[in-house]
Amino acid sequence: MAAAVDRAAIMRRCSLHAEPLRVGFPQNEAATTAVEFGIIAPFLFAILFGLIGFGTHYAARIALIHAASEGGRAAVGGLTDGERESLARAAINDSLTALSPLIDVSKAVVSFDTSQESSDRKIAITIAYSDSRFAHLPFIPDLTSLAPVTVDYYVTDPSG
Repeated sequence: MAAAVDRAAIMRRCSLHAEPLRVGFPQNEAATTAVEFGIIAPFLFAILFGLIGFGTHYAARIALIHAASEGGRAAVGGLTDGERESLARAAINDSLTALSPLIDVSKAVVSFDTSQESSDRKIAITIAYSDSRFAHLPFIPDLTSLAPVTVDYYVTDPSG
């Protein structure tokens, strides 16, 4: 019986130190990560480039609004309609030139309209911009489909 006990103790010691048998696919986590990245990467890059494209269009739109506002502010200082228009065009040109990497000044069409409303002079500045330089992604529209930027300013004669 002592020999039987010794054999059972030896079997228990051997079973504690034995490596488990691997069943199924090898457990290589680097390959699993590469496959997961390959599945997710197109969506991540589409979102990333979509944000960049949208941000570029949004910045261009804000730049046009800023330029029209600068033109309106400059036009208020003029005494005659001709002087107001020349001041506005100079301010708009300066503003668009300062933003020239984003805005192509040659593609901006500025229209200037003055009209009389009751006792005030209305100055309407409109900038129509058409540029397709940044429309390289299929899901981002070009800037030709946007409505023109219009800013209205009113000049009141203080003398009445």
